[in-house]
Amino acid sequence: MRLSPLALALVAFACSPPRPTADGGAVDASCGLDCVAQKTFGLIVNRCFEYSASDTTPSDPPALGVFVKPVFTLEGGVKVLPVDYRTGGQTRMTDNFAFGADGALRLMRREFPQQGQSVTFRNDAMAITGVTWLLADVGPGQTQTTSGQAFVVNQSGAGTTEPTVYRVSTTAATPTQLKTPSATYTDGLNVLTTQTPDRGADPRRVFVRELGFITITSPFNVAGGNPTPVYLQRVRDVGTPEGGNEACSTGAP
Repeated sequence: MRLSPLALALVAFACSPPRPTADGGAVDASCGLDCVAQKTFGLIVNRCFEYSASDTTPSDPPALGVFVKPVFTLEGGVKVLPVDYRTGGQTRMTDNFAFGADGALRLMRREFPQQGQSVTFRNDAMAITGVTWLLADVGPGQTQTTSGQAFVVNQSGAGTTEPTVYRVSTTAATPTQLKTPSATYTDGLNVLTTQTPDRGADPRRVFVRELGFITITSPFNVAGGNPTPVYLQRVRDVGTPEGGNEACSTGAP
């Protein structure tokens, strides 16, 4: 079978060698996948982000817990960092993230376990290559557009493949957007996402470099909807003396 130029390019991306470090060595994966990229995007294994429904007052219990899990391998040998979004001990959504050879943050698969549904982002050759969210040198005024195939699994377990276009744009966050119960941050990015057709994409998040997402607005279902934002109130590393052993949200981490 002859692959299109786009398919060949995306396969090359999936098989590209690890991003070199400053001293010419391989990427440091001792903390998961890519320690430099994980620090940039706040994806530290066993880290728990707790969110409030208010941008001024913490929620007790948290309105949302976001937990970074250890490395997992998808089909095709694709290694990812799964990130659970939890409310009341129940996982509402799981994002499976990886990093490009250039250190960019890429979403490989989004799962909705309560509905038994998922969306996996593939290239035209059906390899899992993901969609780009944020570049390693992320800043305002950037737009990442990824065209490929979305493999959508429905509640019956049947899967369908459809062309998809995923677009992520960044602007400088306003002072109001940088206010959360945890702090009022001085610098961050407003992250706007569209997916065509929409399969549960987050319309907006606010990102702070080397911390993570201080605001998350997500429908938490494949059908989309009108989501309500939640705001960061605390960050802790589960299993450490400072972070304690309390679960992220409620329920086992």
